[in-house]
Amino acid sequence: IEVNDIKVYYEIYGAGEPVLLVHGNGGSISNFEKQIPELAKHFQVIAVDSRAQGKSSDSDKEISYALMASDMSELIDKLQLERVNVVGWSDGGNIGLEMAIAYPEKVKKLITFGANYSWQDFYAEPDTIQMDPNDPILEMARPFVQKFMKDYAEIPQERLEKLNALMAKFPNLTKEELGQIEAPVLVVAGDHDLIKAEHTLSLFRSLPHARLLIVPGASHMVVFEQHELVNAEIIKFLTTPYYDMNGNYFYSLE
Repeated sequence: IEVNDIKVYYEIYGAGEPVLLVHGNGGSISNFEKQIPELAKHFQVIAVDSRAQGKSSDSDKEISYALMASDMSELIDKLQLERVNVVGWSDGGNIGLEMAIAYPEKVKKLITFGANYSWQDFYAEPDTIQMDPNDPILEMARPFVQKFMKDYAEIPQERLEKLNALMAKFPNLTKEELGQIEAPVLVVAGDHDLIKAEHTLSLFRSLPHARLLIVPGASHMVVFEQHELVNAEIIKFLTTPYYDMNGNYFYSLE
């Protein structure tokens, strides 16, 4: 479908309340292969290839998360969806944050996985632990990672340079801007994520209506490594009424 100055490729599964899936940098709809079948049992799933990635086209514009959020906003309009829930992994989470700030009327709830709100000081130090090559999680993740890397290697050089430049200077959201987000947000990261735990905690604390989920035994590939837990939490968050919680509430109980 024509969106802004490009053509965006999307796929729709299931029926019900709309959920927009937004993948990570250099990825595609296939990044959510473990989510789509399960979520489609409960929602209308709109899976999208972001600008210059997957089967979507590109233009001569500099790529930014704000621009891609504009693409998603235009897509929502073109599909006559009005409001959607947004589930974003990695860069997709960054796009979701931009959407919630710029187009608050279109985002009902937001779930981010391994998102960063600033391009500065968000990357965790590389881990030196050597895992057993026969570890079950490696065996499970290998096909996913191999496909991801194969698709990434096939990205044209010009697009690849733009996607690398994107991460080098964006996002640049402030805590004040995050504090303006009215949509309830579930902030998720793996306990061994590429995103610093401190950065994830800062994101959570800057949002006025948020929950935090640190998934044990997971890296930045959390949507694949712990997909059963992740899928259950997505469904729970999107189908359960949200309420703000006072961490000291029990002091007032008699």
